[in-house]
Amino acid sequence: MRERIPGWWRWAFAAVCIYTAILVGNRYLPVSPQMLWIRAGEYALWAAITLGAIARFFPALTPYGWRPVTIFLGAVLSGLEIFIGTGPDTKVRVDEWMTALIGIAIITILARVLPVAFTRFWFGQEVARHGPIVPPPR
Repeated sequence: MRERIPGWWRWAFAAVCIYTAILVGNRYLPVSPQMLWIRAGEYALWAAITLGAIARFFPALTPYGWRPVTIFLGAVLSGLEIFIGTGPDTKVRVDEWMTALIGIAIITILARVLPVAFTRFWFGQEVARHGPIVPPPR
């Protein structure tokens, strides 16, 4: 297994901070149909940072492993955030959860279709050790 890419903890810390902000912020925001799509944006931001953290923490998984792990984590954490605690009736909560999952899905799809130059930075491949930059003397 390849070693972790340096700086993974920064991305993980940012993901935890974003999730904490989502938890705290959504406790005080009223739930209305007009505000429902904000949840997709919140979890899209979280998924983008989390995907970068997972890619740096488990580089051996490759993108085919990073994306499903991000979707699974997002589904579990958004479900916990939405369904635990007091709030509106179940129909509205299911709508909130599905909207959060749409935001996560958009990011994981974008990770597949964006140019390589962008995803190389996003997944931490720009700092991967490839050997010496200068060719050895003959």
